[in-house]
Amino acid sequence: MSGGAAVAVSGGAAVQVRDRAAVRRVGTVWDLAPERLRVAADAVGRLRAERGIHFAPVRHHSPACAVAVRAAIEELRPAAVLIEGPEEFTRLIPDLLHEATRPPVAVLSLGGPRAASGTRAGEDEGGEGAGFYPLASFSPEWVALRAGRDVGAELAFVDRSFGELSAEERAASGAGSGRGSGSTGGSDAPGDVRQSDAARPDPFARTLMSERYLAHSEAMATLARRLGCRDHDEVWDHLFEARGSAELSDWRTVFDDVFAWAALARLDYEEGVLAADGSLGREARMAARIAETADRLATDLTDADRLTADRPERDTAPVLVVTGAFHTLALVEALSGAPEGAAVRDRQPEGGFGPTAEGEAWLVRYDHERLDGLRGYGAGMPSPGYYERLHAAHLRELGLDGAPTGPVGARALATEILVDVARGAAGRGHAVSLPQVSAAAEAATRLADLRERTFPCRTDLLDAMRSCYVQDDGGVGGPGEPERPLGLAIAEVFGGRSLGDVPPGSASPPLVRDVRERVRAVRLVVDDSVPRTARLDARRTASHRAKRQVLALLDFVGAGFGQLVSGPDHVAGRGLGLITEEWQYCWTPLVEARLVEMVHLGATLDAVAVARLYEVESRLAGTGTGAAAGAVAGAVAESASVDAVARLVAQTLVIGMGSHLPRIVSLLRTTLDTDRDLDSVVSGARRLLGLWHARVELGAEEHAGELLDLVSQALATAAYLVGDLGRTRPEDEDAAIGTLIDLRSLLRDAGAAGDGVPDGVGQAGTGARGGDGVGAANRTAVVRELARLRDDERTAPAVAGALLALGFTDGEVPDDVLVTRVRGALTAGADPGAAVRFLGGVMRAAPDLILHTPEMFDAVDDALRALQGDAFLAVLPDLRRAFTWLRPTETHQLARRVAERTGTRADQVDVRVALSEEDLAAGLALDRELSAVLERDGLAHWGAAPTGGAA
Repeated sequence: MSGGAAVAVSGGAAVQVRDRAAVRRVGTVWDLAPERLRVAADAVGRLRAERGIHFAPVRHHSPACAVAVRAAIEELRPAAVLIEGPEEFTRLIPDLLHEATRPPVAVLSLGGPRAASGTRAGEDEGGEGAGFYPLASFSPEWVALRAGRDVGAELAFVDRSFGELSAEERAASGAGSGRGSGSTGGSDAPGDVRQSDAARPDPFARTLMSERYLAHSEAMATLARRLGCRDHDEVWDHLFEARGSAELSDWRTVFDDVFAWAALARLDYEEGVLAADGSLGREARMAARIAETADRLATDLTDADRLTADRPERDTAPVLVVTGAFHTLALVEALSGAPEGAAVRDRQPEGGFGPTAEGEAWLVRYDHERLDGLRGYGAGMPSPGYYERLHAAHLRELGLDGAPTGPVGARALATEILVDVARGAAGRGHAVSLPQVSAAAEAATRLADLRERTFPCRTDLLDAMRSCYVQDDGGVGGPGEPERPLGLAIAEVFGGRSLGDVPPGSASPPLVRDVRERVRAVRLVVDDSVPRTARLDARRTASHRAKRQVLALLDFVGAGFGQLVSGPDHVAGRGLGLITEEWQYCWTPLVEARLVEMVHLGATLDAVAVARLYEVESRLAGTGTGAAAGAVAGAVAESASVDAVARLVAQTLVIGMGSHLPRIVSLLRTTLDTDRDLDSVVSGARRLLGLWHARVELGAEEHAGELLDLVSQALATAAYLVGDLGRTRPEDEDAAIGTLIDLRSLLRDAGAAGDGVPDGVGQAGTGARGGDGVGAANRTAVVRELARLRDDERTAPAVAGALLALGFTDGEVPDDVLVTRVRGALTAGADPGAAVRFLGGVMRAAPDLILHTPEMFDAVDDALRALQGDAFLAVLPDLRRAFTWLRPTETHQLARRVAERTGTRADQVDVRVALSEEDLAAGLALDRELSAVLERDGLAHWGAAPTGGAA
């Protein structure tokens, strides 16, 4: 289609909007349309008259289209209502129509590779394994189902099965990505504080209703420019949502106009593009099902049916087809026999598509947050909270059933919206006065008049609030900034917070039902999607232990229900000294979606957790498939190591799966015999010892002896591996010293553990517990190997220094030996680099020795004084690093000692500058000014940090 044609139709549409007082003249638009659209418009009329096929082209989640659909069904009283949506959804219609079903809800489809794998939702790049079909109270499809039932119509979904779409088709169509359509142009209204969230793709906003072609159409962009609109969302509001309730009841005019609007966008795309994303294949299925239904109903129509009061003098049974408007042109051309419809007809098999396809699909709860176009939802009416209220206002004005109490008509709604935002902002500390609300109401009305709209629409309200509600700092927040009170209030009112519900016993997989029952049983809230915090004392309160176990189970399987924010984390080995823990949790459609995608792993939460344990265990044992196991939340390291398997032991106990511990313990014992990484062995042993200390909290008392036995075996392995530290490379010395410090802590803690556990518990021969702690014989072996390594002249300098310092601290090295060894390592003839590495090891392991051992201070002072200038400069960076292990107060003490030794004043050596917050702010401002001057003069590189280091 040419740009001129698009502009011509745009102009015609604009004339229509301005001519509100006159009867709408649809023919004016069609006279200006391209030839293909005029032919299609005639075909629409013929299909209505000759075959009883009535098209209801809609924009998904449009209140205007929802009102028109209801009016069409109530007038036509069709024999069948056919709806775009995978045809396997038809079996879920009874649940969708159940009185307990409360929108927003969604049908979740599984298909493609993920349905047969353990991959977590959203973790693969394409995300092609599942898709949502959301329905809100203002969705035309939802209204079609309800109104169709009320008139006794046959109801069916007629689109291609989701499982039949290839991964490539899902990726091309956007059904496999939360990126969806978004906007063609960014709105700058205050409500767009939420657009920053759209930059973070939500894999569970994947939609089967993608309308990205409408959003990216050149015709739509041209129309937006002609009408002075910011993006295609505002164009839609301007042309359709701005119509009054009575106008929307004129369903023929509404659908003709929507058809024209979408057909223009359709002409922008080549057949190859539409074939690649599966659109043509889907349209082939829909066209075939429409024709089958119309022909069957025509055959079944009796003479009595033709002459009833409902269908006077009619020889066809009306069929109403509710689809996304983008598909209507293709369906009309395919059904009317137009040449342009050959691309669709050629994809229909000669014998038809056969019985309705079957596939996995589940009815799940949905919420406004994931229905919101501003948060990345790809079927994009933004601000679902606003549009839900707009739809209800239309229903009240038309006197129709099903609308909650509230303002009658869109004009009254506009005022209520402004008041609600002001109230929400005030509740968050951003006061909005009554005169400001009054001014905003007047501004919104005048903006609507200026833009030739019958009442203030979404963008008019947002613009009015920007003008009248924003003060000083704005109260809104911009990209990358925290959301502020006014922005949060707008997001709440326009975005909505509704969470739908599905009937008990509906087509929900057993896993979802089991999880909800488990979560409710421990008194966690799943009735809304509001984030909550649970503060637990699992050490002392049994009910808190039960809550923690459920939260940890769901976290382990990757359900996304909650996460540990603070407190003891026995899996990661952090915060073990803390008593209380804090979890943040929220039951959202994301949770149900992830659970649905796990149905192949088991029907209960415990079954899925066991499957996940086997996946991780298999991967650690080298027998796993990799992809499935790699998806587990908190998955352990890639290769089998003692620490990785010990982490799995911890995970098993935390989630209450202790009955599976023997199998994992067997793997750990094998790994202890093969792992050559001392750090992994020490870390794993410390993790196991921490589990023993938490045995009551974790309900692991029966495994206490086995945990200590594993610690003892780890000590035996450590004794065998300690010698490897002596051959550490210079670049690895820091890590080696860290391992030594951890090993020393393990020895100390193991010596104090084991009370209350009978002797001889565990594997024979490991010496799990003697009279003085865990694995006394193995601890002795470790200490012996450390002493041998300490005395070996070939030991790496930093490791030797650390061993010497630790030995002295533990009373194994006498004072005179310490001083002699330090003087020997730092003697004038020693290599300066090796000497400083030795000193660094001492300082890392016991930094306070230099302060409390005068002989050592003297030895270091003498060695540094003896260094020549070049040699001193060469080792200065390492010296500085060595002394960073001192605390600030210790650095001050050392500076005073150095001053006394050199005869200078301490304040000249240890200069501490006290700066206030104002001083720092002034310094930062000066720095910015200097940077600006340098940049202005082309000298910005002067202030840049050197490559590879800090400035």
